[in-house]
Amino acid sequence: MTVFWTFYGNIKNLRIHKNTRGSFMLCSMTGYGSGEAALGDRRLAVEIRAVNHRFLDVSIKMPRSFLPLETEMKKLVAGHISRGKVEVSIQYAGAKNGAAPLVLDRDRARHICELVRALKETVPLPGDFDFPGLLLFKDLFIAEGDETVEPALLRQTLLPCLERVLAEMQDMQRIEGAAIADDIRQRVEGIAQDLAAIERRAPAARDERVRMLRERVAGLCNGVAVDEQRMVQEIALLADRSDITEELVRAQSHLRQFQCWLNGSEPAGKKLDFLLQELHREVNTIGSKAADADISLHVVGIKNELEKIREQLQNAM
Repeated sequence: MTVFWTFYGNIKNLRIHKNTRGSFMLCSMTGYGSGEAALGDRRLAVEIRAVNHRFLDVSIKMPRSFLPLETEMKKLVAGHISRGKVEVSIQYAGAKNGAAPLVLDRDRARHICELVRALKETVPLPGDFDFPGLLLFKDLFIAEGDETVEPALLRQTLLPCLERVLAEMQDMQRIEGAAIADDIRQRVEGIAQDLAAIERRAPAARDERVRMLRERVAGLCNGVAVDEQRMVQEIALLADRSDITEELVRAQSHLRQFQCWLNGSEPAGKKLDFLLQELHREVNTIGSKAADADISLHVVGIKNELEKIREQLQNAM
């Protein structure tokens, strides 16, 4: 399945889910599911669409008579989905929400007529009650599908159907999430290789830094006698400021922890967000302190991969 990425630089929507085989994986926030169920002599059609969103935002379009179950349906969705903009559409009797044909509520019309006749017998009022007068009453005509449905029958039909559709959508989300996780693992391996290359290059880069400092000091002195021991101390101090050993150790430690949390069994979105920020900070420091062309190339490569990881995780929960 093709996965489309959109970059916003935010991985706070990460969540790790357990699949049916017991392993853990990322889930995409993008998903779709649909299903039907018989309800009396009619059918329910349920569709769910989900896209990325910072929080969980559930909206439900459904016939008016289904409104008493809205809270239960939202709780059911929240039990399966932690983040994302989720749109649930429920159609009844094949009518589209908001554009259903009108149906006369005959029972209501009959009841209104009986009430008006009883009122005229009780309170003498001038004039006759006719059809135009009946049309003044609200809700005499209702949209097809808005007819009253027995609550218990509706609940035992609609909620299981919604749960099946949610499960179908989550299957799609897991497939895309697996693709995201595989891509991230490959990029993390590439970052590890770049850090190893920087570690190998660091001693030579430091020696070159010392040599350049000695040459620069010699050029500035221009034949003036200087204390050799003092000059060595000052150069060593300047060279020590360009040492990247500590930053390398921290960056490698962050990367190992990132891999551990990525493959772990607990939700780790905020932790991974924090680690990416720390990795970016350490890599930036390495590039500025080392002042070496070869190291700078690896730093650029690592930063590029970190941005792509954020891009992949933007649509994950």
